[in-house]
Amino acid sequence: MRRGMRGRIAAAVALLAVVWLAVPASVPIYDGINNPDEPYRYVQPPIGAKATPLPTSAETTIAVGKDSLSGSRYCNSAENGPQVDYYVPAGSLKAPPGATAIAVKAVPTAPGPPLPADGTITGNVYRITASTPQGAAVIVGHSISDTPTLDMRAPSAKQPGPVFEHLSGGVWKQSATLRIGQDVYQTSAAALGGWALVQLTHPPSTSGGGGVNVGLLAAGLAVLALVGVIVMIRVSRARRS
Repeated sequence: MRRGMRGRIAAAVALLAVVWLAVPASVPIYDGINNPDEPYRYVQPPIGAKATPLPTSAETTIAVGKDSLSGSRYCNSAENGPQVDYYVPAGSLKAPPGATAIAVKAVPTAPGPPLPADGTITGNVYRITASTPQGAAVIVGHSISDTPTLDMRAPSAKQPGPVFEHLSGGVWKQSATLRIGQDVYQTSAAALGGWALVQLTHPPSTSGGGGVNVGLLAAGLAVLALVGVIVMIRVSRARRS
């Protein structure tokens, strides 16, 4: 009798998990149930946008070792949730000789010429710098593990979402983009300078700049959980017999 009861309880828990997985709801990165993202802050608000405080910069100071290489450090802007998040892995930045620390900043600016040829900048442009009193630091990391990572929040979660682009030599160039939240995107930022999220005029067939298809993932997990429920019910019946 006890075995049968345990089997029924396990089946009920598994069924509850199936229902939970099937519900089309998700919480975006930085969001919380009682602490949702505030409206996007623009340097230059578009027509019709609500008035907000000015956007903030992400700033940090990173210590430099004897080899002139940086330690690791995160820096976020102060919005709720942050509109820009820059992560510097250990050894990814190299300072000029004599420098003991690197000042890293991601400063918001309004979009201006030159503009992307393949789409429209959505939100602010963030200019990333790494400086010391002895001169500018440079990115020396080449692999994914030692290259800085850049996260930016888009003004909306509308899909298909934007992609990252970097201003290089007066031309905006696309960077591999991963959607990591409802309105948050990530890229491997192998260069300093201007970065922005760009809504492409002709987006690819896959939306959101890549990332995981949450709907398909939930459906697959639901099927696996349902199989588990059936197996447990059959085991329970066999034990009672």
